[in-house]
Amino acid sequence: MDDRMDNKVISVLLIEDNPADIALIREMLKESQNTDFKLHNVQHLNEGLKYLKENWVDVLLLDLNLPDSHGLVTFQKANENAPDVPIVILTAFDDEDTALTAVKGDAQDYLTKGNLDSSFLTRSMSYAIERKSIESELKKYQEHLEELVEERTNELKKSNESLKREIKARKKAEDEIRASLNEKKILLEEIHDRVENNLITVSNLIGLEYSLTDKEPIEIYQDSQNRVKAIALIHERLSKSEDFAVIDFAVYTDELIKYLLKSYAADPNLIKINTGINGVLLDIDTAIPSGLILNELISNALKHAFKNRLHGEIDVKFSLDHGIFELIVSDNGIGLSEDLDYTYAETPGLQLVNTLVRQLDGIIELDINGGTTFKITFRDFKP
Repeated sequence: MDDRMDNKVISVLLIEDNPADIALIREMLKESQNTDFKLHNVQHLNEGLKYLKENWVDVLLLDLNLPDSHGLVTFQKANENAPDVPIVILTAFDDEDTALTAVKGDAQDYLTKGNLDSSFLTRSMSYAIERKSIESELKKYQEHLEELVEERTNELKKSNESLKREIKARKKAEDEIRASLNEKKILLEEIHDRVENNLITVSNLIGLEYSLTDKEPIEIYQDSQNRVKAIALIHERLSKSEDFAVIDFAVYTDELIKYLLKSYAADPNLIKINTGINGVLLDIDTAIPSGLILNELISNALKHAFKNRLHGEIDVKFSLDHGIFELIVSDNGIGLSEDLDYTYAETPGLQLVNTLVRQLDGIIELDINGGTTFKITFRDFKP
């Protein structure tokens, strides 16, 4: 969290008309142990705009649908009246598209009300304040740079020789600045898209468990935690990759297996997991679904394949041959029921596997002779 949030009271304006949401956000801010928040709430946009004119606010929490304003217009009016205040959109599940449009404008972030918790809320506000601060500094820097360019241009007019020298220096500086800003813009857009897409994926995965299963909450929590960890490990691998574009899937698989063995308290001396993955490099668009598929199949084997058995083996193979990826996860456990139609399975795990295989435009095959073997093939779409 930003150090500034640890050293001062953060002034928060909440424009929200739902009493339940107001009370929930107020309680979440009270739960913060590192930061004191001063919360002011109004229920109408016009009240909020008036308050912004008369008071300093560190961050604005804004519901898009208010008694006197609805949808994207709500954000646009708030942003026009307080362009220097970071705005975090509060939205319901059915209004996320509008919130995303606002974020692609000047909004710093958006939060779905149904998924809020204290840590997530305070972290989002912290990041919003920090990003707005960076934007302000960049704006000041740009304005200062423009002043310097104007001053230098006037000086260059004094002599032809000076003009030649300064034009050369100016062109070099502009090229470096343009290249640097372009590189940062591309990086920020890529990070934003990755985080946005994966947050949506995580939300959908958790929703899938609660809507399609009768598992105990602790098991739902463990399965959801493992799926989030499968995604997080991919981002960790990307951060350590030299070109930030691809990951070594063999290294990723080893890390995922270690995590799953620990998660399910499986003894690696009794349940052996063998891997055969060499030279497979995946970009994030392929690594995310592949990692989630691997997580589901290994988790399923650890939970169900070796019931009432002391020993067992799981084999994981992943290869690329002539533009075709082949992922095989097999075990020598008790096997699946012959009556199981895995393509229409009712369990969230197998439904997720089928969905991810379709996302990769792949094919899944099941062999239950002498255990269970899942074989998944899909094309490498990189040029």
